[in-house]
Amino acid sequence: MTEKRRFGISIPSELADKLDKLSEKLGCDRSRIVRMAIENIVHDHLYYLVKHRCRGIIVVKGSKDILDLIEKYRDLVIAYNHYHLADTCIATIIVDGLSTDITRLHREILGRGCSSRYIPLDYRSD
Repeated sequence: MTEKRRFGISIPSELADKLDKLSEKLGCDRSRIVRMAIENIVHDHLYYLVKHRCRGIIVVKGSKDILDLIEKYRDLVIAYNHYHLADTCIATIIVDGLSTDITRLHREILGRGCSSRYIPLDYRSD
């Protein structure tokens, strides 16, 4: 059995209420949901920890002002699509390259005020 560590966290009451409702709907305890959330965020941001070659998808909400970034990182960007959903701009960017370059692009996207999520597809140590 895997050794476990306990630690306390503080979250807003409204978020705790949502966590309780989700726990009830899924039929599992809060610790399991929090553990799954932490596993997902660590998995999705592993590229920050170790320089390696990888590929993935960056999903961007509020993406109208990032075309210059797509051009700036054209050696990293394999494909780019831009969509409109009601009054929201959404982009998908498929990337392949060094984790440090993907990190830099991701940070610049966030710096533009967009919300963004990187979804890793492949982790290769070259």
